Amino acid sequence: MSIFRGYNLERHTDDYVLILYVNTNSVELSTELGEIIKKNSQDLKEYVQKIIEDKFPNIKISSAKIMLGTMLLATIPLGMDALGTKAKASITTSQQIPEFYTVKSGDTLWKISQTFGVSIDKIKSLNDLKTDTIYVGQTLRLREEIKESLTYYDTYTVKSGDTLWKIAQTFGISVSQLKTLNNMTTDTIYPGQILKVKENIVYGSFYTVKSGDTLWKIAQSFMVSVDEIKRLNNLTTDIINVGQRLFIPEKNVEEVKPPTITPTPVYEWPAVTYVVQPGDTVYSVAKKFNTTVDNILRYNYMSPDDWLDAGDKIAISGYAPRVYTVTPGEATYPSTRGKIVDWFLEGQYIIKRGDIFTIVDVQTGKQFKVKMMGGYNHSDVEPLTVEDTEVMRSLFGTWQWNPRPVVIYKDGMNIAASLSGMPHSAQTITNNGVTGHFDLYLKNSLPHSQDTSNEYVEAHYRNINTAAGL
Repeated sequence: MSIFRGYNLERHTDDYVLILYVNTNSVELSTELGEIIKKNSQDLKEYVQKIIEDKFPNIKISSAKIMLGTMLLATIPLGMDALGTKAKASITTSQQIPEFYTVKSGDTLWKISQTFGVSIDKIKSLNDLKTDTIYVGQTLRLREEIKESLTYYDTYTVKSGDTLWKIAQTFGISVSQLKTLNNMTTDTIYPGQILKVKENIVYGSFYTVKSGDTLWKIAQSFMVSVDEIKRLNNLTTDIINVGQRLFIPEKNVEEVKPPTITPTPVYEWPAVTYVVQPGDTVYSVAKKFNTTVDNILRYNYMSPDDWLDAGDKIAISGYAPRVYTVTPGEATYPSTRGKIVDWFLEGQYIIKRGDIFTIVDVQTGKQFKVKMMGGYNHSDVEPLTVEDTEVMRSLFGTWQWNPRPVVIYKDGMNIAASLSGMPHSAQTITNNGVTGHFDLYLKNSLPHSQDTSNEYVEAHYRNINTAAGL
C-alpha cells in the first residue's frame, strides 16, 4: 500500500511546494509515522524525490510537506538536485489500479477483479452494470476519478506608507489572516516586499507535452485559455518542451456545455479555390497565393498538424462550405443510432487523419476502436489492435466487401455510417492482425476509384440510413 493517498502542488513566487497526504490506512497512529520519519528521513527524502521525478519532472519543487489530515508531520527540503530533473525511476507498479481498462478477449469480471484487486461489485457499481456480461473492446472504470489540485496565491507588492492593516482592508481580509498567509510573527513590512493576499485552489489534471504541441493547441483541446495555462504554470513565454508537465484546470460543467448558438453554416465556395497538387504544403500554397498559413488553416477548418491531400479542393479567399448538424459533447455514450452527417460538408472536418474513435455495430451493439489512416472521398480506417480486429472479424464472418451499418462515436457525437469488411491496399498499423485498411462511408461519401460499382456505393448509403433509424 502506498504511504501517500494524494498530493497537491502549492505555488510560491519562483517554485512549488509539494504537499503529500499520508494514507491513514498505512499507519495506525500519527506518532508511529513520526518515528518512521525521524529514523528514515533519508529514505523518505529519496522516496519523495522519486515521486517528483515520476510525476513532476519539469516543475521546480523546493520542498515537500508531509501531512496527516491537517497535521504537519514533516517538511523535507529537496535542494537543487530534485528540481526540474527528468524522470529516472518510477514508483508506479503493475499492481496499482488504472482508472480505465479495455476488455480483452477471454476477460471476465472475475478475472479483471483478481488482476487489479477491485471487487466485482465495485466494478459493476462504477460502470452501472446490471449483469456480469462484458464484451471485448468495452472500457471499464476501475476506480473513482482522482482530482488533482494546484494551490497558488494572489500577491501584492508593498509600497511606501503601507501597513498590514491598510493592505488587509484593501483585500477584504483580516490582519491575522494576512500574517498567517505569509508566516509572519510581527507586523513589520517594507517597500518592495511581496505578500500573499489570497489563496486559490484549482482542480484539474497534469498534461505531458507531446511532439507537435503548442500552448494554443493544448488550450483548444482542454477548452481553457493560453493565459490561464501560463499563469498556473508560471510560464513567462509560449515556449514549451516535449515531456514537460503542465497543470490544466478543469472546467465547470456549465463551461464545457456545447454552445447554444450553432456556428453559421457556409454553403458556397469562395471566389478563389485551389486543387491540391502532389507535394503541396499549407506553407507553399499560402506563398503561392500571397496569403498566410493561418488563413489557409482557418478557411479550411484545419489544425496546425493537418496536411493536405493531393486532389483535394481547398478554399483560399474565404471559408470552405461547412454545415453543423452534430456538436461535440452532445452524447454521453455510444449508441446504435446516429445522426446523418454529410462527409464533404461536415464529416471530413470532424474525422481527421490520425483520429482514434469507437465504431458501434448497429445490428449487434458490439464496439471496437479504429484509427483513421486518411482519405478525402471517404474515411479509410484500420482496427486499432488485434482485439479490435477480432471483434470486426466476428461481425463479418469472413472478410467481404459487403458493408454493415455502424455508428461512429467520437468526442461525444454519434454519427450514422457504413463500414465495409474487406481489408485492402495500404496500412499504417502493422500489429493489429490484419493487412490493409477498410472503407468507412458517411452521407455522400464517394469511392476513390471511378471503377467502383454503383451497387457497392448504394449499399453504403442504405446502411447510413439504417444507422440513422430511417
